[in-house]
Amino acid sequence: MKHRLTALAAAAAVAFGFSGDLLPALNAAEYTVFAAETVDSGTCGENLTWTLDDAGTLTISGTGEMTNWRSSNSMPWYDKRESIKNIVIKDGVTGIGDYAFNDNYLISVTIPDSVTSIGKNAFKYCTRMSSITIPDSVTIIGNSVFSGCTGLT
Repeated sequence: MKHRLTALAAAAAVAFGFSGDLLPALNAAEYTVFAAETVDSGTCGENLTWTLDDAGTLTISGTGEMTNWRSSNSMPWYDKRESIKNIVIKDGVTGIGDYAFNDNYLISVTIPDSVTSIGKNAFKYCTRMSSITIPDSVTIIGNSVFSGCTGLT
């Protein structure tokens, strides 16, 4: 009789103790997902726009070539270059402009297969960049593109 009560108690514990009805339900409304917020934005070519988010990602999107800037301090994100950690160039961009990311604090760059040219001094003095993958589609690379990029080996 004692064994039957123990077995019955164990069966009840299994049946009710592990029931899905007794587990708390996950409610998606209780969890908040934060997306990066845009800090600044503008244009950087005839059909190209740029956005910088609060996570330090500068995104270039649209179609065509980026503007060729005349110096390292003439690109529109120059004053925010210390906060730029990642650069994402979206498919559709065909050329990276002269001085585009010169003297930035960037760590990583994503270049799509649509890019065919990289302008002079585009990544010059990006000392924190430790690697970059240039797609086979790039057939033109300007002068001094990676000059002073001491993190590249």
